Amino acid sequence: MVASTRAFPRNSIALLVLMSCHGAWAEDYFDPELLSLGTGTSEVDLSAFSHAGGVAEGDYLVTIFVNQREAESRDLVFKKNSQGNVAPLLTPELLKTLGVNVDQLPALKELPKDQPVDNLTALIPQSTVKFDLSRLRLDVSIPQVAMQPGRDSQSDPAQWDDGIPAMLFNYNLSAGRNEQTVNNDQRATNNVFANVQTGANAGAWRLRSTITHSHSDTDSGNNTDSTRFSNTYLARDIRDWRSRLLMGEASTGGDVLDGVPFRGVQLRSADQMMPARLRGFAPQINGVANSNARVTVRQNGYVVYETYVAPGPFEIKDLYQAGMSGDLDVAITEADGSVHSFVVPYSSLPVMLRPGAVKYEVTAGQYDGGTTQGSRQSDFVLATLIYGLPKNLTLYGGLLTSQKYSALSMGSGVSLGDWGAMSADGTFSSTQFEDKNRQGGASWRVRYSKSMLTTGTSVDLTALRYSTRNYYSFSEYNSLGYAQKEDVSPWIMSRRRSSFQTQVTQQLGDFGSVSLRANRDDYYGSTKTLTSLSAGYNGSVKGISYGIYYTVDRMKGNGDWPENRQVSFNVSIPFSIFSYSSALQNTYASSQFTHDNQGRTQGQAGIAGSNADGAFSYSVMQGWGNQDQVSSSTANLGYQGSKGNISAGYGYSADMRSMNVNMSGGAVVHSEGVTLSRPLGSSVALISAPGAEGVSLSNNGGKSDSRGYAVVPYLSDYTRNNIGLDPSTLPDNVDLPQNQQTVYPTNGAVVKANFATRIGYQVLMTLTRAGGAGVVPFGATVALVQSATSEENTGITGDNGQVYLTGLPQKGELSVMWGKGHDKQCRVSYNLHGLAPTAQMPVIQMKGECR
Repeated sequence: MVASTRAFPRNSIALLVLMSCHGAWAEDYFDPELLSLGTGTSEVDLSAFSHAGGVAEGDYLVTIFVNQREAESRDLVFKKNSQGNVAPLLTPELLKTLGVNVDQLPALKELPKDQPVDNLTALIPQSTVKFDLSRLRLDVSIPQVAMQPGRDSQSDPAQWDDGIPAMLFNYNLSAGRNEQTVNNDQRATNNVFANVQTGANAGAWRLRSTITHSHSDTDSGNNTDSTRFSNTYLARDIRDWRSRLLMGEASTGGDVLDGVPFRGVQLRSADQMMPARLRGFAPQINGVANSNARVTVRQNGYVVYETYVAPGPFEIKDLYQAGMSGDLDVAITEADGSVHSFVVPYSSLPVMLRPGAVKYEVTAGQYDGGTTQGSRQSDFVLATLIYGLPKNLTLYGGLLTSQKYSALSMGSGVSLGDWGAMSADGTFSSTQFEDKNRQGGASWRVRYSKSMLTTGTSVDLTALRYSTRNYYSFSEYNSLGYAQKEDVSPWIMSRRRSSFQTQVTQQLGDFGSVSLRANRDDYYGSTKTLTSLSAGYNGSVKGISYGIYYTVDRMKGNGDWPENRQVSFNVSIPFSIFSYSSALQNTYASSQFTHDNQGRTQGQAGIAGSNADGAFSYSVMQGWGNQDQVSSSTANLGYQGSKGNISAGYGYSADMRSMNVNMSGGAVVHSEGVTLSRPLGSSVALISAPGAEGVSLSNNGGKSDSRGYAVVPYLSDYTRNNIGLDPSTLPDNVDLPQNQQTVYPTNGAVVKANFATRIGYQVLMTLTRAGGAGVVPFGATVALVQSATSEENTGITGDNGQVYLTGLPQKGELSVMWGKGHDKQCRVSYNLHGLAPTAQMPVIQMKGECR
């Protein structure tokens, strides 16, 4: 229903004067007769509008909110109730769907499930129903005692959507060229890296595979190429068990036993499908680059991520783990060829479940590790179980068995209330090598986590582990005796004796925050220890942000790996503090200084910024240093479009020149064609709005293509997602009866959201009655006479017989009604040929005679 934009009565001043005397009535009252002042007639029944929020009878597509929480969108019938008010027809079946405890309310449980409730307040005391016509929002307020227990945390499988058949592609491409002059000899190196995550959906089944390709060549003829398919699997949900079945390449979970890469079959409980679910996480990588550097991330010996970054601090948040586990080996390759590396620990938080909750995993397959040039590839069976007990206690255990290796793990987690949560466990292994007797060993682990909101302190994860000499993890057993790969860090193959890691963050209110990340490992059969420490402080004053960082990466006892200590300082000053020009609101002056343990000091300074919506970004930096380091200049450009992202960088100095480009994006192939997108998440939505080209999505920066398709690239699995189109960006000839929808996708789903469009003219028509009887009365209903399959197009006349209609064809017929008698109905034939909107007035204005 579209109301006239000029529905306010001509004699509104008299109306306001009379309404100001509201103290004479027991409640505010709007007399419909006032609408006929000056006309001498009152031909339309306007009693529905005599109270605030009043509407005409009919069908409305509304969004229902229950206790201020959005529930769903659906068509509702509005009719007069026994009190004479127009109200929505709510049935016990609908109320139960909305979370009302119908089965426990005597006044409701005896009613037929499809019988409309005449007066909800009479059945549920203190409940209210309010309708906002302008926003098509229905607010239903129900006392908590009448709601289903635990309704807010429930996840209803009946609402889950497996989506449509489709293919998905996620790509990340990077290429760079580095030219250096050494002793008047020019050398050039080219690098190309491509990562494409592919997928296909059919019903509840998900087929996924990742393709990575890397290429490197030099002027001297040293060329290397590598192409690999990984993480190839077929999976589907088992809804009745709240679990997921997987067949192919993946990794076991790391909550109980260490994660193991495998090829085989896995049945695993899915936390996301549980009523009280805990989402998994991918580790965030933070670092500092001194130039236009290449960042390479390896996991289990394989390159899982690679990109180019501009000088300064950087963050990587979009790692695609696909269930993999294991520490991340990060290498930063600077433009001058220097490399510094560090390890980002990847461990689970303490395992805690509510009483009665269960998590389990059963896996059978073959070891599929990649840190060595070959491995034992042992067949194995693994089973783990985590069970929540009363008194905030959780027990867990697991068993892994192979032909010559077995491991048993047992542990417990406990909530310490205000002191956080802690878990402790022991793993006992039995190993038999070809030339040795069976050996037994143990590994002990303690983990702790705490977030103190009152003090702003967050201990994200602290873990301490100690292993005896004869303890071997399954990965160590399969890799022992095989040579490690050349591009793997030297400590990866060493057997750990003890390991400690912690991450602590402290918020300081207006004074910023401090953070600390530290880990220390030592190894059997070696005196070396690996220590990594990163401490930082961030703050801001009047929009000026600054930070200081100190990092240490040290391999003690191994002269082949130099110690790296570095302190850095950066500051960013927004131009907006100096000027009110809108063009400078997103422009910053920034600088960075670093000093390392070799006495080298480097600095960069420059300007960075973006346009108003942040889609286009740029930076220009100048670098310099001591110890005969040459000055360098870098420039970077980036664009985040609705169909993908692209960035490019260029660096120059007296003896070096580097160029790089990064591209990323996604694509969904469906029955109607191919729709491009930004990089895709686990589950996505495909929006179809035929004829609505270039319309912005209401919840991200995407836009519809020339056919009206768009992709919402990130949705939350198994829960409510609100998606929609921004009506302010619609073309002039397109109207949306509904611009919001709610979807509940399953893991990896492509859900379809069809938005009906009315394509046609926008018209403001003044309706007159035949025979000089004046204009059509205020409040008359106007409808486009169409076939039964066409989208309904209606409006209500305002003062002077004006009605606003959208989506009208070039010619047609309107039905006008302001009463039940034949003398209070008429038809209007119209033809818009030769009429067109203008830039000043995008709505066609015309007159129509009602006969």
